[in-house]
Amino acid sequence: MKELTEADFVILWPELRRWLPVNVTDVWMIGSASVAVVNPDIPAALRTSKDIDLIPIGTPVLYFDSNIMERELGEDSDFSIKHRFFVDYVGENLLQWTPPGWQQRVTTIQLTEGLRGHCLDPHDVAYNKLYAGRPKDIVWIRELLKTGLITWARLEKLHAGNPLAAVDREKVDQSIRKVKQEA
Repeated sequence: MKELTEADFVILWPELRRWLPVNVTDVWMIGSASVAVVNPDIPAALRTSKDIDLIPIGTPVLYFDSNIMERELGEDSDFSIKHRFFVDYVGENLLQWTPPGWQQRVTTIQLTEGLRGHCLDPHDVAYNKLYAGRPKDIVWIRELLKTGLITWARLEKLHAGNPLAAVDREKVDQSIRKVKQEA
């Protein structure tokens, strides 16, 4: 785990452009790093991560491309060893529980020449973490709520409007109860 800073992102962006398939000009940034890159002044604990989750937009994650990204920027890469964080090049299936309209709530930033990042809104990141429900996600959400970047009212409104299967809705409900219980 590393506290991600603006300097880390400055180092990463040209490397991403170097190793992403040439036809990828836009990526979804979907995890806590997407909140950190748009909000660099949030507390260090909220910027601490071991990975940056990216999904190429309009291009499937192909086996060969995935192998290149893993070798050059992945968990066991020289980049990861040197900089203490890595890129997790993932597929769009990780967005399947994100509340409707999330594409319109992203913040788009120019990462480097020829590459834009579309960062999920902090509420959507938090919602996906509610779905994951891991202990570290519960703590992260609780801490993000303290910053005022997200609110319970907005999370609950997103949850109410999300057409989830009953089992998935209950999973998010359980996480909501845990966050509130431990707050």
